[in-house]
Amino acid sequence: MNSYLIRILSATSILVLLSACTGGTPKPAQVDKSLPKVALNGYLSDMTAAAFEWQPITDTRVKGVIVYRNDPSSKSPNKLSQIDTVKNARVTHYLDSKLKPETLYQYRFATYNAKGHTSLASKKLDVKTRPLLASVSFFSTSGSLPRAAKLVWRPHTNNSIVAYRLERRQNGTDKWKKIAMIKGRLNAEYIDTGLKDNTRYEYRLKSVTYNDIISKPSQSATVITKAPPPPVNTINASHGKPGMINVSWKDDNSANIVYYQVYRATSETGRYKLVADRLKKMRYNDSISKTSQQYFYKVIGINADNLGGELKAVKAAAGTTIDAPRGPKNLVAMVENATVQLTWKSTDSRAVSYIVTKEISKGFMSSETKIYKNIKKTLMIDSSLKHGEEYTFSVVSVDKNGIKSAPSNSVNVKLEDKK
Repeated sequence: MNSYLIRILSATSILVLLSACTGGTPKPAQVDKSLPKVALNGYLSDMTAAAFEWQPITDTRVKGVIVYRNDPSSKSPNKLSQIDTVKNARVTHYLDSKLKPETLYQYRFATYNAKGHTSLASKKLDVKTRPLLASVSFFSTSGSLPRAAKLVWRPHTNNSIVAYRLERRQNGTDKWKKIAMIKGRLNAEYIDTGLKDNTRYEYRLKSVTYNDIISKPSQSATVITKAPPPPVNTINASHGKPGMINVSWKDDNSANIVYYQVYRATSETGRYKLVADRLKKMRYNDSISKTSQQYFYKVIGINADNLGGELKAVKAAAGTTIDAPRGPKNLVAMVENATVQLTWKSTDSRAVSYIVTKEISKGFMSSETKIYKNIKKTLMIDSSLKHGEEYTFSVVSVDKNGIKSAPSNSVNVKLEDKK
């Protein structure tokens, strides 16, 4: 192509061309062979556009130029149809944009007059758009990371590149999805976080030009995130201890565990909550004030990469606190004068002592409570009764750990006022 054509197809020419090509195309009724044909000088093309130049048209009958082009993706790829009209006979350039890269198109041009009659069309002109830009020449991952992937590449050498489109798919079967748009041609690194453990991810990179043309994808790079440590499944929890449940576990530490976490729930399939963290030793004493309390425990190890296994993969161990002793029964009160003798029946061999509670009612809105502790026998005599007062007695058992039972039945005693 001559230097004259290259100079003509400048940015200024294109702006004039775009202002002359306005929508709405006349529909020629017939061919007028006397009208001058379009004499093409040549064309220039890039990835998504083609620009054409023709000789100036001096015939005053000519009102403009009609552009014909095929659609390679249609069912009739060789059929040329009218796509546009240049409505100014003085214009000698035409730009066809939004073409597909690396595609062969066919063009013809014809002049038209005021009646809509057209000249004979120019010869068919084959125009092939340029292929898409290749992506970056180097794209790779930097090894296995915990729940992340580090991606590195060599910046694109084409100065028209302004960003990179990063795409990912999982396990090599899913569709590619855009996960990031990285601005800046000289950027060369991206870290993808929030990934799943021990999972294969595949990445590719596309370069993006200043006018939003997306290049071919790079070669894909694959990464497999680090696997978590194996679950701790040899867990033991104590039964029948007062005030606590002792939890212990075994682990060969082959996964380089740094510390352990203990989780607890009120049922095996319930919601587990963290109760102990950063334990270096493989045991934990869970202090619990309630008697007859059952809990389920799970333990996970955390390695140097701060990875821990999933709780659902751990088999829970059940532990219980000691049961409270059973309470006395058959509490009986025998009153003589100002003395009451209380007797009851023990129901639990673990009872080492008893506590008797005396509620004293002295009248409306007036009461008092007295506690008698460390009673060793199943009998107590109280000689401090007073006439006109009402008393309510009850008894609880106490085991060697100081754990109290539920109270026995209560008995009421009242001495009548002296007359």
